[in-house]
Amino acid sequence: MQPYGSAHAEGADLDPEPQMTPSEPFPIEDYRQVYDGVALPVLIIDPVSWQIVAVNHAALKQYGYEREEFIGLPVLEVRPPEGRAEAERVMSEIPHGFWKTAAVRHSRKDGSTFIADVWSRDTVVDGRAVRIATISEVTERVQLQQELQQAQKMEVLGRLAGGVAHDFNNALAAIIGGSDLLMDQLGDDPEARIDLEVIQEAAHRAALLTRHLLAFSRQQTLRVEVCSLAEVVDRSVSLLHRILEDSIELQTRVDPGSWPVQVDAVQLEQVILNLAVNAQDAMPEGGTLLIATENIAVSPEEARSAPTMPSGDYAALTVRDTGVGMDEITRARIFEPFFTTKPPPEGTGLGLSMVYGIIRQSGGFITVDSAPGAGTTFGILLPRADQAPAEATPGVEGALPGDRTVWVVDGDDGVRHSTCRVLEDVGCTVLSVPSAEAALTALEQSGEPPDLLVAALNLPGMAGRELADRLQASDPELAVLFLSGYALEGDEALRIIEGGRGLLQKPFSVELLSQAVRRVLAASGR
Repeated sequence: MQPYGSAHAEGADLDPEPQMTPSEPFPIEDYRQVYDGVALPVLIIDPVSWQIVAVNHAALKQYGYEREEFIGLPVLEVRPPEGRAEAERVMSEIPHGFWKTAAVRHSRKDGSTFIADVWSRDTVVDGRAVRIATISEVTERVQLQQELQQAQKMEVLGRLAGGVAHDFNNALAAIIGGSDLLMDQLGDDPEARIDLEVIQEAAHRAALLTRHLLAFSRQQTLRVEVCSLAEVVDRSVSLLHRILEDSIELQTRVDPGSWPVQVDAVQLEQVILNLAVNAQDAMPEGGTLLIATENIAVSPEEARSAPTMPSGDYAALTVRDTGVGMDEITRARIFEPFFTTKPPPEGTGLGLSMVYGIIRQSGGFITVDSAPGAGTTFGILLPRADQAPAEATPGVEGALPGDRTVWVVDGDDGVRHSTCRVLEDVGCTVLSVPSAEAALTALEQSGEPPDLLVAALNLPGMAGRELADRLQASDPELAVLFLSGYALEGDEALRIIEGGRGLLQKPFSVELLSQAVRRVLAASGR
């Protein structure tokens, strides 16, 4: 396809012919039956005055004019005002012969627009030179191409964001774990504790940023449950009444019969709060914020027009404001991480990217409709739940049990060091190895498997899950705790932790590591 608004010529194939004047009738009657039988709109144009001298029935239907209105109309009138200067430039350069213009916007009589490919060619009818243009509407094709390009771009950005977060989380795990250990050793040195608290606070702020990146890349751990969308909205609205400014009128239209959805309710509340706060920022002089729910059934025919969305039942959430709105360029980028219209340091550019990631990771879809001065509407569709999620494993209280043999397998030296220190401090015998192959070598040499395997999911060479499978094949009671710099989506996370295995996302504190170790040891009976 030619670039938007591009044109292509195949060279001249006709000598210049005498031109008729716009006032002369065009001798089309002899060809009317064939002409009007053409399914595509056809315009016959005078190549000197660029006025339309004849049209077929399909053109009348496409553009909304009566035949009498169309005849004599300057051809520029079928282009929207903002595109006429470029169209005039192209028309001045068109040579004799064939010319194609791809994906240009045309305007109907009522002002609505569509995107069209145009093929035109010089010809002669009854000794008169004319230009015949055939119009093919391609609005749906162009929109689908744009949606596909946007989806591909977001996928690439998601992979990049997830990779950055994974590596950064390894570094943060070492910083947070090491600072927790140092805090326990400082005793009553107040100045040193203040300095260390500053380090911890900065590390936790950085960890929050990586969680936002993981949310965008759909790699965070969701604690899914079947819940009512209406109930989640009601809880969020209760909070919004306390945090929104008085100049914002909050309206709700919540269907109490909203279909159940399988989501992380806390994350979904975060989505609603984020969209509401963004809406408030878009209404500096005040305005109206509407939050509504409804049930929507997407038919197979509707799904075919939106190929990324399967047919089925959805619970819909709408968040609409009367704010300043967005132009097309801004609207196309709002879900990108670190893109923000706010001046620094007011915005990180991660709020809407996190919203996008949470909804997509939940199996849902999000759209945005906005224009300058016309406000913004976010539409969210979440699939109707048809089964209950797996029950969460209850927490296990108590001190971290010592006198255990633990293997810590992680390719990151800092994470491995801080994890080993925590376990050694409670009396565990710890073996620190950087790879699964080194762990298997240790097993061959000792012949004794550990009580607990703490292993990174992503290891150089053999993966952590494969290592756990091989060790549990000879010792089914082995307790396993996986560490991950990124989280896993839905079913994949459930498969990882089946059989009592645990999953702990980096970065983690000493307390979180202790809780996870207690949980997997209790589940294994060790």
